[in-house]
Amino acid sequence: IIINNKNFDERTGMNVRNGTDRDAGELFKCFKTLGFDVFIYNDQTCEKMECLLREASEEDHSDSSCFACILLSHGEEGMIYGTDGAMPIKTMTSLFRGDMCKSLVGKPKLFFIQAC
Repeated sequence: IIINNKNFDERTGMNVRNGTDRDAGELFKCFKTLGFDVFIYNDQTCEKMECLLREASEEDHSDSSCFACILLSHGEEGMIYGTDGAMPIKTMTSLFRGDMCKSLVGKPKLFFIQAC
């Protein structure tokens, strides 16, 4: 999963992230080459990001060797921005704990965060 947040609600005070679409495209190609099923989601609110990852954590990953999530957005220490505000990164990563995502127990869960 690649979450690519470029445009933000003006109330957040965050600027447009120019260049992020190119990064997302290059990451898509890279992970496809590595054999991943890749999905890009652009300009997601905090609620939508959490919903996307909750749905992913509830999928059956029995045939997968690992899970990867790439977050391209603005951020602060321990926080990532949706298009409408910030949320704790731990809110998203905790969805993939062993008690929450049994089909990934014993498998790597990779989170790449590009946040400025």
